[in-house]
Amino acid sequence: MADPDEPAPSANGEPRGAELWLAPFFRDSSLWPVLCVAVAIFVVLGASALLLAFVERNPFAVAALLLLLWISVDAVIRDRRRGRSRLLLGCVTGFWLLSIAAAAGARWAGWF
Repeated sequence: MADPDEPAPSANGEPRGAELWLAPFFRDSSLWPVLCVAVAIFVVLGASALLLAFVERNPFAVAALLLLLWISVDAVIRDRRRGRSRLLLGCVTGFWLLSIAAAAGARWAGWF
């Protein structure tokens, strides 16, 4: 069932939703430094939430981690139901994989 607040998908294939915001960063090479900084910031956020939740057993970090997970899953499910591209799924998967790798690397290096 379609959401009444969501405009109907365009027939000419124009990007909508998350793709409207994310696609320009991948198409325009002058925005790649901005993309790299944004990815680094989000990965550090995810890695710190993972480290604080699993190593320090901080209840607020566990809540933040669950909230990040909920937002990620909800965004991907909503995007897939609307029949959009897999760009958001790739970005969310990349975020979690890079966050796990950064957390494991920080733990292995002895930084945390």
